Amino acid sequence: MMIKTLYFLLILIPVQLSANVLIITHCYNRPEFIEMHHRSFSELLLDDHEYVVFNDAPNEDMKNQIEQMCKKLGVRCFRIPQEIHTRPYLPRLPGDPLNRPNIRHANNTQYSLDILGFDHDGIVFLVDSDMFLIRPLSIEEYMKDLDIVAMEKGSSPTVRYLCAALCFLDMRKLPDVRTLNFNCGFADGQSVDSGGWTHYYLKSHPELRKEWVNSLWSHTHLFLANSDVHQPADNTMPDHVKIAHYENFGFRKNEIGFLIKKPDTFEFFFNLNFIHYHAGSNHDRKSAEYHAHKLSLFNELIESAVQNKNR
Repeated sequence: MMIKTLYFLLILIPVQLSANVLIITHCYNRPEFIEMHHRSFSELLLDDHEYVVFNDAPNEDMKNQIEQMCKKLGVRCFRIPQEIHTRPYLPRLPGDPLNRPNIRHANNTQYSLDILGFDHDGIVFLVDSDMFLIRPLSIEEYMKDLDIVAMEKGSSPTVRYLCAALCFLDMRKLPDVRTLNFNCGFADGQSVDSGGWTHYYLKSHPELRKEWVNSLWSHTHLFLANSDVHQPADNTMPDHVKIAHYENFGFRKNEIGFLIKKPDTFEFFFNLNFIHYHAGSNHDRKSAEYHAHKLSLFNELIESAVQNKNR
């Protein structure tokens, strides 16, 4: 009876509890991005992992849409209490606009670490809701000799900090980890974006082994990225010329097909492993038709990445 009871208890424990990589994203809108995340990580991330969503929807309708998408996919969903954006949750100066996007982002990141990430016995992977994996990748293998891998931000050479848009943190190796603070505002007298206060943590722990993620910005810059000729991108350039350049640059066939279709603004990060949709929350107020077209191209890219993952 004891053995049967123990077995019953064991099968109730979710496999995710033993996941080595905990993926945390924060979703304000665009529940379709959750499905794209889930598809790409399930197929292309080579590590045992759990993907969780922190639901920061500003209204009840969007909150429910995000919850329904997570339920459909079997993804854990944590509701971010909206009062953290008014308390305030992190230190603020008088007159700070508490719902400004970078302040909300700082609150969300810190809240998710406080209630989940800091307790994880493995790698925590913070990622923007519109940042997608498009190549097979093992984060554990990449980080075997590193403590932190992240996008770098900073307002000067002396104030550099972690950007939670793409950030890997090995919680098994980080000292005094609960002093890691992703607040924005000012650091050492300089204006900083969300994540800016991580400058103090890095400054206090210079011994940490870290690596900054490389980036490649937008289609209009890609063709001239390795060129000594400084001139505007030529949209009339023949496709075969562009394709030859992209091949030399290291892009794969499916990625080149995506580039040739010119889906407007986006970025590649981390050795071309990730692509950033850019402005997924639609803060720049693009039309529904614009986003429908762009989203279809991104879905095609992710699907082709999954289909060709073993090639």
